[in-house]
Amino acid sequence: MQMSMRRSPSGLFFTQAALIVMTLLWISPASWLFMTAFDPAASGAFKLPDGFTLDHFAAVLQRKSGVQFINSMLISAGTATFTVFVAGIAAYPFSRLNIPFKNGILWVLVLLRILPPVAIMIPVFLTARITGLLNIPGVVLALTILNLPFAVLLLKNFFDAVPIELEEAAYMEGATLFQIITKVIAPVSRAGIAVVWFMTFTASWNEFLFPYLLLRTDASFPMSVGLYSAFGANNATNYGFLAAYSVIYLAPAVIVYFLLRRNLTTGFAGVGVKG
Repeated sequence: MQMSMRRSPSGLFFTQAALIVMTLLWISPASWLFMTAFDPAASGAFKLPDGFTLDHFAAVLQRKSGVQFINSMLISAGTATFTVFVAGIAAYPFSRLNIPFKNGILWVLVLLRILPPVAIMIPVFLTARITGLLNIPGVVLALTILNLPFAVLLLKNFFDAVPIELEEAAYMEGATLFQIITKVIAPVSRAGIAVVWFMTFTASWNEFLFPYLLLRTDASFPMSVGLYSAFGANNATNYGFLAAYSVIYLAPAVIVYFLLRRNLTTGFAGVGVKG
């Protein structure tokens, strides 16, 4: 027997009211950010702007923030691309070969993924100092190593979902291993590659610890560290400048998401595929 359940008007009202309150709480920080960024008399208070100005954005672009934006793009895009390349080379053998102790190795990757980055902060800094990598390439290398376990596990999942018959057919047609990977595996797995690239890009864009640890000057800092150093600069807090800086800082991740959203939708749906 099927029992129909109807909510009472009072229960429906309280549910809708709770959802409205949660929505307001969620959007209030973002609304404060945008209102303050365009407010010529920004004071840090949550209020409607007294007017409209782009002076705060001009001030951001005229300072070191422009260079720091380029540094962030170099670090994030470089880390994402390098991670996908290295993870792809590692994930394909895990997917197709009977490697001894493969499950144990994968469990080690899971363990490495959950280790807090702060725990390896000192050895990373000492290694970078000895090897002369206290620079942007050093940050890219450190973040690539940090993101590799997740990338390898995820790409292996997607490679497992590619039918082996496609590779066998390409091999019978005379394709080399390189051609099979670039012409068969990569196009079929582009959704997974897009997910790994996007997740690594956003993680690197938001990374604060290792750029702050390995970079020495304001001119080499990314925006995540630049925003931190801008607080209290000149013994004052310029809320309009900080809000405009934050708006510019969040824009690239949002833009990348919309550029990749079609592949990301398919890719996230396939994350649970088992090999």
